[in-house]
Amino acid sequence: MAACPVGAITKRKEDGIVLINKDKCIGCRYCAWACPYGHPQFNAEAKVMEKCTLCVHRHEKGLRPACVDTCIARTRFFGEVNDLVDLIREKRAQRVSLGFIGGKTTTDPSMIYTK
Repeated sequence: MAACPVGAITKRKEDGIVLINKDKCIGCRYCAWACPYGHPQFNAEAKVMEKCTLCVHRHEKGLRPACVDTCIARTRFFGEVNDLVDLIREKRAQRVSLGFIGGKTTTDPSMIYTK
Protein backbone atom coordinates (compact mmCIF):
# COMPACT_ATOMS: atom_id res chain seq x y z
CA MET A 1 0.00 0.00 0.00
CA ALA A 2 1.13 3.51 -0.74
CA ALA A 3 0.23 4.73 2.75
CA CYS A 4 3.43 3.41 4.33
CA PRO A 5 6.87 4.63 3.26
CA VAL A 6 8.62 1.58 4.76
CA GLY A 7 6.19 -1.13 3.62
CA ALA A 8 4.86 -2.01 7.07
CA ILE A 9 1.26 -2.19 5.82
CA THR A 10 0.02 -4.99 3.59
CA LYS A 11 -3.35 -5.98 2.20
CA ARG A 12 -3.92 -9.71 1.92
CA LYS A 13 -4.97 -10.73 -1.59
CA GLU A 14 -7.10 -13.66 -0.46
CA ASP A 15 -9.47 -11.70 1.78
CA GLY A 16 -8.54 -8.00 1.69
CA ILE A 17 -7.58 -7.80 5.36
CA VAL A 18 -5.09 -4.95 5.97
CA LEU A 19 -2.35 -5.72 8.47
CA ILE A 20 0.46 -3.67 10.03
CA ASN A 21 3.81 -5.35 10.58
CA LYS A 22 4.94 -3.84 13.88
CA ASP A 23 8.52 -5.00 13.30
CA LYS A 24 8.73 -2.83 10.16
CA CYS A 25 6.67 0.13 11.43
CA ILE A 26 8.69 3.25 12.29
CA GLY A 27 5.74 5.08 13.85
CA CYS A 28 5.70 7.89 11.28
CA ARG A 29 1.87 8.01 11.46
CA TYR A 30 1.56 8.54 7.71
CA CYS A 31 -0.93 5.66 7.50
CA ALA A 32 -3.20 7.38 10.04
CA TRP A 33 -3.20 10.50 7.88
CA ALA A 34 -3.80 8.54 4.66
CA CYS A 35 -6.51 6.15 5.93
CA PRO A 36 -9.98 7.43 4.99
CA TYR A 37 -11.51 5.34 7.80
CA GLY A 38 -9.28 6.50 10.66
CA HIS A 39 -8.38 2.99 11.75
CA PRO A 40 -4.61 3.08 12.37
CA GLN A 41 -3.91 4.36 15.86
CA PHE A 42 -0.54 5.30 17.36
CA ASN A 43 0.60 3.22 20.32
CA ALA A 44 2.79 5.70 22.20
CA GLU A 45 4.23 3.04 24.51
CA ALA A 46 5.40 0.78 21.67
CA LYS A 47 5.95 3.74 19.27
CA VAL A 48 4.20 1.92 16.40
CA MET A 49 0.88 2.08 14.62
CA GLU A 50 -1.82 -0.49 15.38
CA LYS A 51 -5.23 -1.39 14.02
CA CYS A 52 -7.80 -4.14 14.24
CA THR A 53 -6.64 -7.30 12.48
CA LEU A 54 -10.18 -8.70 12.19
CA CYS A 55 -8.78 -11.58 14.27
CA VAL A 56 -6.89 -12.88 11.25
CA HIS A 57 -5.66 -15.81 13.36
CA ARG A 58 -9.30 -16.85 13.91
CA HIS A 59 -10.29 -16.14 10.29
CA GLU A 60 -7.59 -18.54 9.06
CA LYS A 61 -9.27 -21.29 11.13
CA GLY A 62 -12.69 -20.53 9.64
CA LEU A 63 -13.91 -18.63 12.71
CA ARG A 64 -15.46 -15.17 12.91
CA PRO A 65 -13.69 -12.25 14.65
CA ALA A 66 -14.08 -12.30 18.43
CA CYS A 67 -16.01 -9.01 18.44
CA VAL A 68 -18.73 -10.60 16.27
CA ASP A 69 -19.07 -13.64 18.53
CA THR A 70 -19.06 -11.67 21.79
CA CYS A 71 -21.29 -8.73 20.82
CA ILE A 72 -24.23 -9.02 23.23
CA ALA A 73 -26.37 -6.77 21.04
CA ARG A 74 -25.70 -8.97 17.97
CA THR A 75 -25.07 -5.88 15.83
CA ARG A 76 -21.72 -6.93 14.38
CA PHE A 77 -21.51 -9.11 11.29
CA PHE A 78 -18.64 -10.56 9.28
CA GLY A 79 -18.59 -12.39 5.99
CA GLU A 80 -19.09 -12.13 2.26
CA VAL A 81 -21.01 -9.02 1.18
CA ASN A 82 -23.74 -10.95 -0.64
CA ASP A 83 -24.34 -13.15 2.41
CA LEU A 84 -24.51 -10.10 4.66
CA VAL A 85 -26.99 -8.34 2.36
CA ASP A 86 -29.26 -11.38 2.58
CA LEU A 87 -28.89 -11.43 6.38
CA ILE A 88 -29.76 -7.72 6.64
CA ARG A 89 -32.84 -8.20 4.46
CA GLU A 90 -33.94 -11.08 6.67
CA LYS A 91 -33.44 -9.03 9.85
CA ARG A 92 -35.37 -6.08 8.41
CA ALA A 93 -38.26 -8.40 7.64
CA GLN A 94 -38.32 -9.47 11.30
CA ARG A 95 -38.43 -5.96 12.79
CA VAL A 96 -41.23 -5.29 15.19
CA SER A 97 -42.33 -1.82 16.23
CA LEU A 98 -43.30 -1.27 19.85
CA GLY A 99 -44.95 2.05 19.02
CA PHE A 100 -48.63 2.86 19.30
CA ILE A 101 -51.07 1.43 16.78
CA GLY A 102 -52.64 3.95 14.43
CA GLY A 103 -50.11 6.60 13.60
CA LYS A 104 -47.43 8.79 15.05
CA THR A 105 -46.90 9.41 18.70
CA THR A 106 -45.84 12.72 20.22
CA THR A 107 -42.32 11.39 20.82
CA ASP A 108 -42.02 9.41 17.55
CA PRO A 109 -39.50 6.90 18.99
CA SER A 110 -36.74 5.72 16.69
CA MET A 111 -35.98 2.55 18.67
CA ILE A 112 -36.89 -0.65 16.90
CA TYR A 113 -36.36 -4.24 17.97
CA THR A 114 -35.57 -7.40 16.06
CA LYS A 115 -36.62 -10.88 16.96
